[in-house]
Amino acid sequence: MRIEGLQDFGQLTTQKKEHKESESFGELLQEFIADVNTDLKNAKQAEKLIAEGKVENLENLMYQIAKSDISLRLITEIRNKALESYQEIMRMQV
Repeated sequence: MRIEGLQDFGQLTTQKKEHKESESFGELLQEFIADVNTDLKNAKQAEKLIAEGKVENLENLMYQIAKSDISLRLITEIRNKALESYQEIMRMQV
């Protein structure tokens, strides 16, 4: 296992920042929704394995289920805040 030095970390951080600056908010949101969808599919598969009794690593399966729950709650809150913001903008008088 290779441990990266601070110089390598700085380069990785700079590359990520450059990549993220080029993305629009819509693209970022689409990626996040796709990630949440993947998490939900993984959790469904984990629940199926637990129900069938094919558990090799229960902690990992429970982690996947908890991760999907948190992701779903977060995306729901983002949606709620976006709707509230839209409604507030629509109430503004021009």
